[in-house]
Amino acid sequence: MHLLHDAVLNAWQQFQYACLVYCIALVIESLIPAQPAQPLRHVAFNILYAFVFLFMANLLSPLFDPVVRPLINLLRIGMPIAFADTFSGQLLQVLVFYFVFDFFYYWLHRAQHTFPWLWAQHKIHHSDESLNVTTANRHHWLEVPFQGLAIWVPLGIFFQQKPVTLGWLWGLFLLWGYFIHMNIRFPLGPLTRVINGPQLHRIHHSTRDEHLDKNFASSFPVFDVLFGTYCAPRKGEYPATGLTDREDLNGVLRASWAPFAFWYRDVGRRLGMRRQRGTDAH
Repeated sequence: MHLLHDAVLNAWQQFQYACLVYCIALVIESLIPAQPAQPLRHVAFNILYAFVFLFMANLLSPLFDPVVRPLINLLRIGMPIAFADTFSGQLLQVLVFYFVFDFFYYWLHRAQHTFPWLWAQHKIHHSDESLNVTTANRHHWLEVPFQGLAIWVPLGIFFQQKPVTLGWLWGLFLLWGYFIHMNIRFPLGPLTRVINGPQLHRIHHSTRDEHLDKNFASSFPVFDVLFGTYCAPRKGEYPATGLTDREDLNGVLRASWAPFAFWYRDVGRRLGMRRQRGTDAH
């Protein structure tokens, strides 16, 4: 009951913060939209689902701590990320941390688009045909443990992060995930290869064949450039988004159940193939 109470309380606090960001960003989106006249029902679903995602994330995270923390402590190398407590030093502290984070995020994200079992839970994020700021929290809650194992465990093993004294810098960078999903015409020009933005990330969500499996990095496109997955947007290019098969996952139960349905069918198919091979052998 204590775990459930904490999950609800933390989720509600995070949801209030998210709603404040939504309100400000949606006003901006209405002024310079990349995709005008998005259905309000899509935004409404994302807001509802955001609380479900945040609640489940807060419920699941403590369950993995007894596994994650001992694993990190056992294998810790702990190369320090430490800069001076000046403004420039603290800014570098955050930038370097997010750069390292983005390296691990890039490979997890690429794996989610490569392996069907991971895509089954990640496609909920990509199923939004009305990409906007509320899409930022449209993730299946099973992504939380995956990120813990694929990102936070190696981060904790290889690096030791010095606490940031200017806490608002963390808050500023946490907003980046909301910013890159915004439905706005906001090209970054020559900075597009340096910093991720709404136009570049929209390419990642595009349904066009030439855009599929491109631009995986969260903040720093340099990883896409280095590993051959970078796709620069053309001038004025803001493509339609969603899944190529147009699967509709705008339902809390539908979205939550989707990966389990795929895994159940896949296991059944594999068992059926194994039985068939056994029958043929006889």
